[in-house]
Amino acid sequence: MNERDGQRLVDECKRHLVGTMANVSECGEEGTGARNADLEAACGFRLDLSQQKGWFTWSLLQSLAAEGAVEVLRVGSRGTRRYRLKRGC
Repeated sequence: MNERDGQRLVDECKRHLVGTMANVSECGEEGTGARNADLEAACGFRLDLSQQKGWFTWSLLQSLAAEGAVEVLRVGSRGTRRYRLKRGC
């Protein structure tokens, strides 16, 4: 295994995540967005850790957001930090 193999695996995980989002109604154009934990469960990326739950999926989603493939929506009141995610443009 080398760096190129690692990048290929990351890219494959991103494709799987975006493909899964295509089947989640909340992630559609008219959707309100889905929670990270819901997407993690839907795509099978749950690692069942006692701490750092969701970091793998969240990191993939943030990378996809930087690429424009995923949109991050802030919801809730001003003092509440909750995010929902949906497919980008």
